[in-house]
Amino acid sequence: MRDKIYSIIFSAIFLVLMLWCPGAVLLQKLDIISLPENKNIKLPEKVYENGGVLSSILNSIEKGKANLENIYSNGLPMYENITRFMLDNERNMREYLLDTLYSFEKPASNSIENNPEKITGQDSNNGLDELDEPELPPIRYKAKRIGTDSFNAVWAFTEEDQPYSEGWTDKTLLASEDELRERLGNQARHVNRIANANQDVNFYVYVCTRFQETEIFGEIIKDIRPMRDEISTYHLMQEFFVRLDETAINGWDYFKIDTVEKRKERILKTDHHESARGAYSIYCDVINMIAKDSPEIGKPREAKFGVIDGIELRGSHVWSHGYTEIYDKWEYYDINLPYHEIYSNINGKGKTERQIDQYLSGRFSKDTFADHYATFYPRPANIDYPDNKTGRNLLMLTDSYSWATGELIASNFDHTYATIWTHGKFNYNQFIWDHNITDVLIMQVADRLLYDIQNDTQLDKVITN
Repeated sequence: MRDKIYSIIFSAIFLVLMLWCPGAVLLQKLDIISLPENKNIKLPEKVYENGGVLSSILNSIEKGKANLENIYSNGLPMYENITRFMLDNERNMREYLLDTLYSFEKPASNSIENNPEKITGQDSNNGLDELDEPELPPIRYKAKRIGTDSFNAVWAFTEEDQPYSEGWTDKTLLASEDELRERLGNQARHVNRIANANQDVNFYVYVCTRFQETEIFGEIIKDIRPMRDEISTYHLMQEFFVRLDETAINGWDYFKIDTVEKRKERILKTDHHESARGAYSIYCDVINMIAKDSPEIGKPREAKFGVIDGIELRGSHVWSHGYTEIYDKWEYYDINLPYHEIYSNINGKGKTERQIDQYLSGRFSKDTFADHYATFYPRPANIDYPDNKTGRNLLMLTDSYSWATGELIASNFDHTYATIWTHGKFNYNQFIWDHNITDVLIMQVADRLLYDIQNDTQLDKVITN
């Protein structure tokens, strides 16, 4: 009898969960309830690219399996609370063990130049020239490892006498320098191949650097005891630029976050994406770089900045690790842009826009790990500024960094098109001819553009035959 009772109870629980998960997800889609944004996102395990009906059927099956996994993980009651409890305990035990081991070592010091820079359309430093910044007293930093992803180790940083809540997070690449250099060479060959495929356009490259690509990263980490095996990849980025074909590429530049203050100001503290000030800095860099060859596009537009109350953003560095100690306030840029239309499809379908009015009115997710970068910014694949008469049309081969910057960069052109890393095969020359493209910009985050670390940069899908 007891076995029957147990079987009935567990069967009832199983049936409730089977019905609860899809029911909860449906109610969320109808805006009746709100589920926590756990970021436990399941993607299709396989993608069939052979074409035809069979591939479509198989891809639909894979997407269906992924959707079911998403429903029956993110829809589980108390999933976020249980996961965060387990991760917090694991992290606390690891930190206690590391602190105990490191207490036997003599701490050393390290230094960094800390020089905040006001961002305007005129003072953004372009090219590879270095700024002469005053030497400041040494500042010591500490770091703790808060998790490991498939390709990265995740760290929290702060000044040694400050709590981690005043610091920021970053990821370091879990790959050897030899592997990174090999990947970098392959990426440079792809960039040169694309640049040489059509000499009728002006061609540019912009690297959206992470903190690991900065000159100061090595200085900061060299005496942080847990990080002694990590490396700065600044020299690898410079090798990438050296490998580019100067005869086919008009110019290249990179996102300059060469002080801690810039890191905390221009990149989200718990995410690899740019902040509003970072997006504006990238916009200024790109426009100033292209304007050297095409002054008709004009100068960067002036910007003001504001903060939306009630948002504590915790980004992709900490989603899967349940780390809540560090967060960003949500800042936005306010720029007087001409009339324009943005479409999420490169063929001009699906209008989209930055959700500024919705956010200012308080209509945004209050979940701990809400992805405000993804919900606030549009997916700018086709941007038309009909009143611009520059005679310049831009094609961007880009990634999610364009979500915050695409609308701005496009404002200096007549028409801008963006194909991102998820689009698959792309007939490069045919698109240039069909859309009167005058300028091409490759702009992606460094670990994708320099190393293709997650094998998703898609430059190999850019067809140049």
